[in-house]
Amino acid sequence: MISSKKEYLAIRNDLAKRLPEIIALEKKYTSLLVNSVLLPVAEKIYQDFTISPLDLLPFWLNYPPEQRGRQPTGHSVPWLELGEKTISSNIISQLANTFNDITFPGLPTGGDIRFATKNLYIHLDIKLTGPNDNPDEIVVPPNQVSGDGNGWIALKGMTNSRWPIYYQKSKGRKKINYKFQPKLPPFYSLHDNTLICLTYFLKAVYSVRDFGNHPLEHFELSCVPNGLLMFDGPKYGNTSGLFIAGKDDNTKAEDTKRVRIRLDPLVSIDKWRSIKVVKGANGWVTKKR
Repeated sequence: MISSKKEYLAIRNDLAKRLPEIIALEKKYTSLLVNSVLLPVAEKIYQDFTISPLDLLPFWLNYPPEQRGRQPTGHSVPWLELGEKTISSNIISQLANTFNDITFPGLPTGGDIRFATKNLYIHLDIKLTGPNDNPDEIVVPPNQVSGDGNGWIALKGMTNSRWPIYYQKSKGRKKINYKFQPKLPPFYSLHDNTLICLTYFLKAVYSVRDFGNHPLEHFELSCVPNGLLMFDGPKYGNTSGLFIAGKDDNTKAEDTKRVRIRLDPLVSIDKWRSIKVVKGANGWVTKKR
């Protein structure tokens, strides 16, 4: 375990000199998660997500999940829990078949699925997108984004810098709306191993045909750059339109506010950073955004 600022910064500064290696790892694991993890279980997820709820309809229709959000129309069933459970369960089972060195070190915050390999700690969060949501963005809380890790507090640990989120329609000079506080580190140190933090988001886009009939339309896996890439080094966070304000109002503390990460600006950084998986005539296939 790292016990001093000097020890921590030595690792951080070394990684900051090896940013191409981090990009290569992000690209490699994007491909693995799409081709070796998601594609083999895509049809299973589709069946569990779309078909099984209809087959089981008589056993839950009288007691559906409580409606969420402001002034819900009640025309559809809240599908978040069903989506998270059906997707994450299938993904975790396939992860074990894909990585022979996978472990699940305890971490109290982060993505829905958290796992480690020999040199990585990966956060994979499941996002559900219905007809009233925007399929071209992901809404992300602070505890799912890797920061620059440029600080260290004695007896506590690493800290991240905040990142300005600007008003979209400000006239003249850009005006700061709030400062986003990433809460994941750029790397972890566990059992004397340095584990680079990678963050992924798996979006499941579904439609609504009837109450309880919410067919899965497609998936999209997105890789958000490590904090050393996003907020240090090349500072991908400056990519035009990548970050916009989240859904939180001014009553929320600034360091808890979410952001929206737009997927078209994300793929302008690297085309492989967001890949769609769609149902074709002969099975599930990948498609560029």
